[in-house]
Amino acid sequence: MSKKYSSKLVGILYFLAVLLFAILASSCSSGKKPSEVSQEDIDEDTNSNDSKGSNTFEAAKLSLYLKGDNLYMVRYDNSEIIDLGPCTNNGSVMKKFSIKGYNKKLDLFCSFSDYDGKTYTLYTSTSKSPTERTKVADSVTIHSALKNGDILYISNKELFLYKNGKAVSLFKEKEGMKYILSENQDKLLIIPGRDSSDKENSANVYLIDIYTGNTTVYSNVNTNSFNYSYELDRICYFKNNTIYQLKDGNSKEIVRGIEKPYNYITFASDKVIYTSKADEPTSLYKFDFNGNEELISDSLEKFVDFERREDLLAYTEKNSEGKIILKVAHNGKTLGEYEDIKGDRDVIDEALPFKSKYWYFFSEENKKLWRVALEGSSKGEIELVNENITGFSDLAYAQSHKVENDNLLYRAIIEGNDYNTLFLDGNIINKNVGKYYPSAHLENNDNGEYIIYYDTLSQTSYEDDNETYHIWENGKDTVIAKNVKDYNGFLPYRNKFERTYFLTDYDYSKGTGLLKQYINGELKDIDSEVKGFVRNNTSSFSTIFD
Repeated sequence: MSKKYSSKLVGILYFLAVLLFAILASSCSSGKKPSEVSQEDIDEDTNSNDSKGSNTFEAAKLSLYLKGDNLYMVRYDNSEIIDLGPCTNNGSVMKKFSIKGYNKKLDLFCSFSDYDGKTYTLYTSTSKSPTERTKVADSVTIHSALKNGDILYISNKELFLYKNGKAVSLFKEKEGMKYILSENQDKLLIIPGRDSSDKENSANVYLIDIYTGNTTVYSNVNTNSFNYSYELDRICYFKNNTIYQLKDGNSKEIVRGIEKPYNYITFASDKVIYTSKADEPTSLYKFDFNGNEELISDSLEKFVDFERREDLLAYTEKNSEGKIILKVAHNGKTLGEYEDIKGDRDVIDEALPFKSKYWYFFSEENKKLWRVALEGSSKGEIELVNENITGFSDLAYAQSHKVENDNLLYRAIIEGNDYNTLFLDGNIINKNVGKYYPSAHLENNDNGEYIIYYDTLSQTSYEDDNETYHIWENGKDTVIAKNVKDYNGFLPYRNKFERTYFLTDYDYSKGTGLLKQYINGELKDIDSEVKGFVRNNTSSFSTIFD
């Protein structure tokens, strides 16, 4: 899987948002009950950081799109088009909808009718017989099909589990509730909608075992400072300078008298908590979940937010000479101290490609990018990678679990420009990829090493979807599709966009475009007057909004 979506805190938040929100902001997923599913039965997610396109699955073999008021299914392998009938009452497109989940052996997929912009009628069918649909429920606002083919859905503010053709009520929701599904899809954490302030907000939260129906109520939890692991086996919150863990129906005090955890986004999944004590603002302490503490630094300047790696730690502090230095630790031992890196304005960004022996650090203050070796004969040594750049954001990395990746793919702005440049370490892949957050992905698999990316040169605003897709390989840049509003691909990263569907040449006055498929190295016309894809946004770990 890719290392991360962004190295800034906001990027980490976005990373979680994609994982946490992906499934149901109008969606569904599918798979099996954890004890019944082996890994080989479950499809692998591409986990792109691209906000466009969809999470696509090898077993899905289909895409859904809207033309007129009808829902159509198109097969990836032979471009066969099947009309599933009327699906909308007002012409609106349900852009995010989980079609097919993480199970290769299940042929089940979800579809809908009577969409009015808020609710819809939910169906299941098989790709072998897609028009023979089984109704699940009417007036559905959100749904999620689990790994075993069971379906969670909300209708009329009530949460149901649909299993073996029958629906069982799990929870009658209140206003603004949010449902967090565990990665194993056997538990639900239900919390009221958090407000946008940093003030403490006490409310009850509920932990439900989906298959036993057992519900544990936790009272007076601060839902505005809430953190949980993917499996919901560790749920924590911060209140009155104290971290609590929800356990056995009670709030267990973990550590008292501290500032908000610096690794707040992931500390419930981590083994330790990094923070300062409330009366020692320049301290950096490490706490475990038994309350044991260790002083890391007594001259802390800033903690470097990073994607969870329990063996790594980075922060800035003042040394004995009063200089601010970056300190990097590996497995509890100092790897190096680096005086040249400043972070006075907005700290330091970090980036760690998957299976890389380098940890990258970017300073907005210095306008420089460095990397520190984590292993080998140069372990601890720092190397300047790029300079005179701003607007740094690291991108996605090779998906292969077998191949090492020692290059950083990122976008940044060269000083003096007002547009993004795509870099691979210090090398420019494309000098101008647009102003509006173009995305890219470095892949290294059986098809070789290459970069897939899109530029936004033709966009006139952030909301304007008009992009050009490229493959960069062996120093050669190949344009795959132009004037793209959206795409719904078949594992596009691993297969170099082979069999990917694109919606191109979109006419905003008509609200329609051309449906094309990239196959055998060429774009093939599939259909016209297409309103848009119904995007499969299944995720195994997710937040269900109503």
